[in-house]
Amino acid sequence: MAQILYKDIIKNKEINEFIKKGDANLATLGYTEHSKTHCTLVAERAAYLLEKFGHADAEIELAKIAGYMHDIGNTINRVDHAHSGAILAYEILKNMGMSLE
Repeated sequence: MAQILYKDIIKNKEINEFIKKGDANLATLGYTEHSKTHCTLVAERAAYLLEKFGHADAEIELAKIAGYMHDIGNTINRVDHAHSGAILAYEILKNMGMSLE
């Protein structure tokens, strides 16, 4: 299995399209922006917090990945978007070759 890194995630066209569509859906519903800027900010803040509390580099990398992908479920629906996003993320990461560990 290939090691999937945050730098791979932010370049992934499928993930970025889900973020773009989710942001458009939320804009229609009157929510604030949930674009790549928002996702990047969440990823960076997650990394900062884990670094500050001394977590391992592998955990920090996973937090950045999760932070960036956290809203992809909004492309389906705002209600339960975490569940939809988890299903989408599982398939995307599996197809990218990410280890289950």
